[in-house]
Amino acid sequence: MRVLGLYVYPVKACRALSLEHAALGPLGLEQDRGFAFVAADGRALTQRAQPLLATIAPSLHPHALHLDFGGLLQIAVSFAEFVQSTSVDVWGKPVPARAAPESLLAKAADYLGMQLRLAMLEPRAQRAFVDSQPVLVTSTGMLSALGIRGVGMDRFRPNVVLEGTEGWRSLEGENASLERVKPCGRCEVTTIDQGSGAKSGPEPLRTLSERFDGNFGVYCRVARAGRLRRGERLAAS
Repeated sequence: MRVLGLYVYPVKACRALSLEHAALGPLGLEQDRGFAFVAADGRALTQRAQPLLATIAPSLHPHALHLDFGGLLQIAVSFAEFVQSTSVDVWGKPVPARAAPESLLAKAADYLGMQLRLAMLEPRAQRAFVDSQPVLVTSTGMLSALGIRGVGMDRFRPNVVLEGTEGWRSLEGENASLERVKPCGRCEVTTIDQGSGAKSGPEPLRTLSERFDGNFGVYCRVARAGRLRRGERLAAS
């Protein structure tokens, strides 16, 4: 099976970065969900509660995280500013992190209309700010089977997009391998346009619920750390 796309989401729930190749470690693809916006109650923000996160484009620089808020404003937060030890609640699981001062995020808070912090993953953390498993794999075959006009792969926020179908237990590459854990159950985030942050109706969630048990894609664990590259072929078993 050929790898058609590799994507990371440096800030949880924000826009993706498309990569030609990426290091794959126990926490998933390098740079994936190493940052998160955090609500006042300590929970990581997602598009379920804040669809406008879809309009925030992150980019990683040698010493800072840069954020573009829908073209309306840009801010940069130095990695050295993340000094406040904290814990981020990701679906009931505490993830150790360091937060930047709220004063640096005043414009971001205005943009999203809520009090928030920005947190960076602690180096000792055993997981990134992911909902479940480290890597989410989707396939063109599943998207074709879904068959809904106007719904692209970006609605499903994958890390790895494969050419083919999803009937496999493991994927073996030249330098790394993945092992299937479970299907990815879907929620209302799939109904949010990833360009505008606008909710666009009941699809594809309605069709997923009616025909695919609410699932799209496969959560995987990292069986062998290494590197993945776009265009490489993975042996499926």
